[in-house]
Amino acid sequence: MKEPANPFVISGYYGPDWFCDRKKETSQLLSCIKNGNNVTLFALRRLGKTGLIHHVFHQLRTAKKITCIYIDIFSTSSLKEFTNQLATAVYNRFPEKKGIGERFISFIKQLRPVVNYDTLTGSPEVSLDFAMSKEYEKTIQQIFSFLNSQPVKIVIAIDEFQQITTYPEKNTEAVLRTHIQHLKNCSFIFCGSNHRIMTEIFNNAKRPFYGSCRNIALDFISEDEYGSFIKETLLRYKRKISTEAISYILSFSERHTFYTQMLCNEVFNQGEKNIVEETIVEACTEILQQEEVTFYQFRNLLTAAQWQLLTAIAKETRLYKPHSSAFIKKYQLGTSSLVTRTMDSLLNKEMVYYNSGIAEPYYAVYDKFLMRWLQ
Repeated sequence: MKEPANPFVISGYYGPDWFCDRKKETSQLLSCIKNGNNVTLFALRRLGKTGLIHHVFHQLRTAKKITCIYIDIFSTSSLKEFTNQLATAVYNRFPEKKGIGERFISFIKQLRPVVNYDTLTGSPEVSLDFAMSKEYEKTIQQIFSFLNSQPVKIVIAIDEFQQITTYPEKNTEAVLRTHIQHLKNCSFIFCGSNHRIMTEIFNNAKRPFYGSCRNIALDFISEDEYGSFIKETLLRYKRKISTEAISYILSFSERHTFYTQMLCNEVFNQGEKNIVEETIVEACTEILQQEEVTFYQFRNLLTAAQWQLLTAIAKETRLYKPHSSAFIKKYQLGTSSLVTRTMDSLLNKEMVYYNSGIAEPYYAVYDKFLMRWLQ
């Protein structure tokens, strides 16, 4: 794979040399794929779930009897758009003039698609246009059946799966579950960053996907693992970093993968050969100054009560008791009911997240740089 210009990658996947840890989760996913189990992968936004999927797919690249397909449905808003994304992902995965690709082209032509090209990437985009949603349900079934009939095992990762709950077609979960449960040659990885909605979809006994998948939750990378990764990566480029500097990076970013990578990316970009704590402070200041315009826009988009509560949560770093009289009084937040309503708004806007999968749950600001700026 092509080497990145900066070894601390903040988008895309460049190979295992630029990927930190996740050994346990990689092993779990590979085991599930090998055994034909469907998986639900829970992770906070920007914690590295997409990178993990591509890392796992990279491990399977030499497997002759396995083909992996990745689809991100975050931008979709209907069953039609989901179908088009699915068809596009399959269309782009298989070479047109070889085996499965040739058969898929022959199959998809029967649906009379319009094929356009992405203006940024140049990749083909398949667009199907039917009058009735039932036609899209039928097409999804046909695509899955086509994949299921191929001489290789198909692994399909659907990223931001919780997006299907926003579709106007309220039966989308049932439609997908009905088609998927009969597939013997396809396995699925359902990824989601909204833990509450993903839990509702897969762990509520009244929902179609209940009990159909093995759950894997992605947590923060340990301080030792991330510290070693940072140090060893810099050494490959003949750069040294002090223990204090590494600790400052991991503390400032709270080991939230995207923000840790972005901070390390900026530090590397500064070009220092001997990195000390002062170097990191300068990099942090540079990032916060660059992001300041965006942060002010956030303030303009939120109500006064929302901004006040967001600031209070940021200053606490991790808020364990949002309805305690001490917290409300400290930041002059009014009443407990007002805090409840305002917190719900911040959660819905994904400005704040609730980490419930630990012994002592807490609320925190999603954007760690915004959090530090507010502090």
